[in-house]
Amino acid sequence: MNWRHYDDRHNRDLAMKTRTYSIFLLYLVLGIYVLGIAIKTPFISITLDTTNGQPVIIDLYYPQWAQQKNIEKGDIVVTIDGKPALENRSVQLDAVIRSANTLTIQKHDHTVHAITVKHRDIPEELYLQILFPIFYFLLAFVVALYLGYRNKNNVPMFLLTLFLLTCSLAYISTGASARGNFIGGIVIGVCIVLCMVLFIHFLQHFFHYQHIQWSYMHSKWLYLLPLIIPCCYIIEGFIPAMRELTPLLNLSLFALLVLYAIYILVTSYLRTKLAKLRLIAIAFIIPFLPFLLFFVTPEILGHKPLLHAEVAALFLLFIPFSFLFIQVNERLFDIEYQLSRLRYYSTLAFFSALLLTAGIALLFMGQLSIVHLTSIFLLVFMGMLASFYIKERIDFKYRKIIFSSTGNYVHNLYAAVQRMGKAKTQQELLERFTSELTEKLGTTAFYIQTVTEENIALEYQDNYTQLLLHDAGDEKIILEIRHALQKEELLWLELLALYVSMFINNLQLIEDLVLEIQHMKNTSDTALPWLDKLLWNIIEKEKSILAQELHDTILQEQLHLARELDVLAEAAVIKKERVLDIREQLLNASKDLREYCENLSPPLLDTFGLQMALKKLIQKVKIRADFLLTTHIERIHFQDATLHLVVYRLVQELFNNAIKHAEATEVSLQLQAIPHGFTLQYDDNGVGCDIEQLMQSSASMGINGIRERVRAFNGTITIQSSRNEGMHIFIQIQEDGDSYDEYTDYR
Repeated sequence: MNWRHYDDRHNRDLAMKTRTYSIFLLYLVLGIYVLGIAIKTPFISITLDTTNGQPVIIDLYYPQWAQQKNIEKGDIVVTIDGKPALENRSVQLDAVIRSANTLTIQKHDHTVHAITVKHRDIPEELYLQILFPIFYFLLAFVVALYLGYRNKNNVPMFLLTLFLLTCSLAYISTGASARGNFIGGIVIGVCIVLCMVLFIHFLQHFFHYQHIQWSYMHSKWLYLLPLIIPCCYIIEGFIPAMRELTPLLNLSLFALLVLYAIYILVTSYLRTKLAKLRLIAIAFIIPFLPFLLFFVTPEILGHKPLLHAEVAALFLLFIPFSFLFIQVNERLFDIEYQLSRLRYYSTLAFFSALLLTAGIALLFMGQLSIVHLTSIFLLVFMGMLASFYIKERIDFKYRKIIFSSTGNYVHNLYAAVQRMGKAKTQQELLERFTSELTEKLGTTAFYIQTVTEENIALEYQDNYTQLLLHDAGDEKIILEIRHALQKEELLWLELLALYVSMFINNLQLIEDLVLEIQHMKNTSDTALPWLDKLLWNIIEKEKSILAQELHDTILQEQLHLARELDVLAEAAVIKKERVLDIREQLLNASKDLREYCENLSPPLLDTFGLQMALKKLIQKVKIRADFLLTTHIERIHFQDATLHLVVYRLVQELFNNAIKHAEATEVSLQLQAIPHGFTLQYDDNGVGCDIEQLMQSSASMGINGIRERVRAFNGTITIQSSRNEGMHIFIQIQEDGDSYDEYTDYR
């Protein structure tokens, strides 16, 4: 192993983890701070006229709340939180009471009223600046953690995660910024610009992945734009007039970046017609365009916004998590599949939430404002959308028992296919199929026949089902059942019939192949071109795999060392330590190459025999493995020399499985000679496994390789394992054994 490369990779991973943890920590600290500012003091936004030396109310942001508290235009504000109103900073700067816990109001008749301000008295403020931001804050954090855990060291998904977090910070900071908090203002100002820069940066990586030419500005220069906002706040300390320009500059940068991102998506889609670009464009435009049109654009143009900032920002809740929830592995993501699920579940959730909200509106007619109803609708919609995804996962987990109280037909399909797959002729296959029908459906009111009609389609009638099993053109095999079927029974039958059709096709191909081989034997020409082609393809594939392995490891190492030697050759003084380091790397590369060669063709096997080759292999395993290995190897002789290599490969694969997957502390292996063959017994006390799940996973490639090798030499194999019970494998092969199909014992 090249330890220097390993250390470099380890350092990069460590730096990536440190950066990710730092971002999560910063998000939590800033998020908790700005939410704390919003929770601490209710937002009321009362505009005052202080030109006559008295703070007179001229406008009310929440007129319904003001009416409930008997606050009217023309009233004089005496104190704010126990201090004179004119000493309040926001009153001095903007003639606005942004937030307060208590107010003292002097009415026209000179009576003075003390008013306590609470969040629950202003539902619009409670929902839009407290509850929704907290929900978005937690949801974004959970999604970011999930993506960070599932997609480590993936730059595109890392950028999308940052995009989500910055959007969340921008949204939850609206409350603190509206209250005049300095940090809240900087956070929202930087984040609304930074989130757009991150999205454009993601697009650049996405274009590179899709091999689309990036003909736009390099995203690294855009990262200078968010720095403008803190600079503007610093300048405000020296030039107070800058306070009016900073928000306009901030919103203008945001608007330009949104339009630039839309321009990139639209022009690139028109150029490439790539469906994923169209979907990303739709997913990006939907949440940002309303905020841009109804709030940002009117503010920039000096007009009154069509929607208040916190209402327009509600659309950010619909930032498409569909392309963020997707797990990235070797390819970016299957966005079409994820968005199709999102569209389906969103449609169901939308109409359900709409009906429920309408029912609540009728039940509390006249008592709920449009903001209340909108809030209820959004909460119900998001809750139902989440419940659909949760239901999908639960249904999948318990699919084996969910469809029928008397048994799961779909789960039984696997066992039925396994049993029918052992049939060697079409007649035997149909007999086994008949047996499965009788046992599972509990009836004999069916029959299978071969017909010559032109078309037989699946029909559903009362108590009558006709099913096409196989279509050979001129002949068709059909199944007729004169018995009422349940939905799950019909599903099971359709799937099983599909397998029967495939089995019949395969059996016919095998019969044709056998006839061809027999014909070849009866002729003078014994060559089988298709077999030669198959063997050559297999050989060339193995050569390609080996070439790729050597190219990616040994060759790259040798080229690296050659460059190092070139550097030393040009140097005035050659350091002995550097030369020794290069020598050590050469020895490691040679060692890796020797191990490749020994794995491909064990040298001791041909020279000193099977027992010495296994002894050498066991020594290597004891060095590599962290379990106690006990072995008993008897001397075995075969007339067929290839069986020596078979035994070696079986033992090699068993040890590889123990090292990679078993997590065992004790492993034993016994190789014993029997008349005309051998037995191989493997046992470990590792984690074990569920055999059915193992055979369906990529980790089963080693076990399947062992099973196929045993089958190829007319052997039998028994595998016994369960979770936390270890694994026990027994193999028996005899040279003169008849060819038969073994079965695996699952427990």
